[in-house]
Amino acid sequence: MKKKVLAGLAVGVMMFGVAVVASATEFDFDGTMQYHNDVLMFNFTTTASCNVTLFSSSWDDGGFDPMLGLWDSNGELITWQDDGGIEGLTSSNGVSYTYGDWDSFFTAPVGAGNFFVSLTTFDNRPNGNNLSNGFAYDNDVPESFYVPGSLTTSWYQRNSGYRTGDFEFHILNASTATINDPNAPVPEPATMLLIGTGIAGLVGARRKKK
Repeated sequence: MKKKVLAGLAVGVMMFGVAVVASATEFDFDGTMQYHNDVLMFNFTTTASCNVTLFSSSWDDGGFDPMLGLWDSNGELITWQDDGGIEGLTSSNGVSYTYGDWDSFFTAPVGAGNFFVSLTTFDNRPNGNNLSNGFAYDNDVPESFYVPGSLTTSWYQRNSGYRTGDFEFHILNASTATINDPNAPVPEPATMLLIGTGIAGLVGARRKKK
């Protein structure tokens, strides 16, 4: 079954995603996208005007060619980028991540508030300037990614050669961050410690109320 775009689901710690409630400003996510027309949605918040950096390090590690979109709380498109056109290395949570020419990397000024980021495969572009318009591959029959070691794949990614569904994505200079897809992976282990602290705080507050 094709997964739908899941926007606006991140509220605290919830069953359909993992909310990162912490003072840290760097968030790292990795995992495997199942189908070529999946749309992974991330939610992040900022408490003041700042510049946020969004980048993938998927291509350089053998994963697919990603595309990133930044959306405001109303689902209106702020910035879209299919390829960064640059190669480099950026640190997040003390780890240096390299990104290739076909990864996406950009920094955007935002105000205080709630924002969404879409991560799709090339060339799954938005159909308009609002998330409600959907994406180009929405009506495609879902096709699986290449599996290393196999002789064939059901989907040959355009302009990418045989590539896996593996992805890495990073948000820098945000206050909180969440991945909203129920079938997507959780954040890196270092971030999980922060999640545990947040959950413990919620449990403690509930017991105190009782």
